[in-house]
Amino acid sequence: MPNINITKKDIIWSYIAQFFSIASGLIVLPLILRMLSSEEIGMNYLMMTIGTLAALFDFGFAPQFGRNITYVFSGAKSLKKEGVEIAETKEVDYHLLANMIAVAKMVYRNISLIVLLFMLSFGTWCIYSITNGFSNIEHSLLIWITYSVSTFFNIYYSYYSSLLLGKGLIKESKYALLVSKIAYILLTVLLLILGLGLLGVTIANLISPFINRYLSYRYFYTLELNNEISKHVISKSEKKELFGIIWYNSKKLGLVFLGSYAINKFSLFIGGLYLSLTDIAEYGLMIQLFALITTVSIIFFKSHEPLFASLRVENNIDLLINKFSYTMAVYAVMFLAASIGLILLGPILLKIIGSSVALPSVSILLIYSIMIFLENNHSNFATFIVTENKIPFVESSLLSGIFIIIGSIVILKFTKMGILGLVLVQMLVQLAYSNWKWPYVVCRSRFFFKYGCCKIWFWAYIFRKLSRYI
Repeated sequence: MPNINITKKDIIWSYIAQFFSIASGLIVLPLILRMLSSEEIGMNYLMMTIGTLAALFDFGFAPQFGRNITYVFSGAKSLKKEGVEIAETKEVDYHLLANMIAVAKMVYRNISLIVLLFMLSFGTWCIYSITNGFSNIEHSLLIWITYSVSTFFNIYYSYYSSLLLGKGLIKESKYALLVSKIAYILLTVLLLILGLGLLGVTIANLISPFINRYLSYRYFYTLELNNEISKHVISKSEKKELFGIIWYNSKKLGLVFLGSYAINKFSLFIGGLYLSLTDIAEYGLMIQLFALITTVSIIFFKSHEPLFASLRVENNIDLLINKFSYTMAVYAVMFLAASIGLILLGPILLKIIGSSVALPSVSILLIYSIMIFLENNHSNFATFIVTENKIPFVESSLLSGIFIIIGSIVILKFTKMGILGLVLVQMLVQLAYSNWKWPYVVCRSRFFFKYGCCKIWFWAYIFRKLSRYI
């Protein structure tokens, strides 16, 4: 039975894999900015936005499967719709595990088919409208179909990540990601050099998930695990019952992700209706670069999520609080340092590589960086709440998304603020509630109360905890 433990090797491989994941964007990005027109770049960001919208059909299953698989490997003999069962032993219930895997396969097979239909219908209409009937960008229809199929396979195989992370195989999960990203980089560079343009980027995106799936399968299904799982036959009634348990919180997470999409991504889609493709390219570039910064800064936190879930089952609250506090401090330091670097050096580097697209003004970059820092901060606190298998923030996420959509439309239709208006709307809506609410809830919880977090500003507490590790 694997012991859920986050080692230095797991952390190192997380950073290495994420480096190449980012490199797949940073290495390819200069070529895209240099070799593609601003219209193609704008189409690329809009395709990514629609692809992200399609990914919402996952509806919260990925983290829910990963967390519940961790519960099983940590000794849970049954799963609850809400809350966790404290394990008496650490022996794995392989019948429950086999049932979990069977449900995951069933769910992602159905999701991927729904996504493909969505992209080939609604998505095709969007791209058709934006490209003037697929006329102003060469091969735009073929590019879109290839991207749609690549999204299908990326979603279909994504449950393997939940299996690996749930089992505590952090290093193996990141290695599979690393190899697939290296393949993506090499293929994209080669196809861009060969002159395939945006079509080459989508072809590379189509091939990489097969590599990730092959390696993930080999790492998860060891000979011992295969032998144990093969002994168990899962009935339809068992799968239906377990699906009901998973669905209870998955539907809540799905609504949260829908709200998160409206908060962070839908503004780019709305901007496509009111702004030029050049403006969309600038806005999309800013979002992409800060998304990379976010990805790097929360690696340490994300790597510890399986451990947080395991410690919940083991009821080891002291270690849980210490690990959470440490990961939050690491996030803050890394995000702030990287954001300052981007604001100061980003425009200079774009000029050096001869980019056809610039970043928005420094003032917009500064405001956006503060907004994203606070967004990630409260999201991490919300994730900490989720590790207890509780999701209290569905309504607030949806309402925030609705207000941001309405505010974005109003600001673009009735003012000339453009990108600055989109950023300000998102920032003000989040400051009104989510930015302070979920950190406050965690710090006022019974776990943190004994540490005195309710009496002091939570960041002072977190950095005090960090000092123990220095």
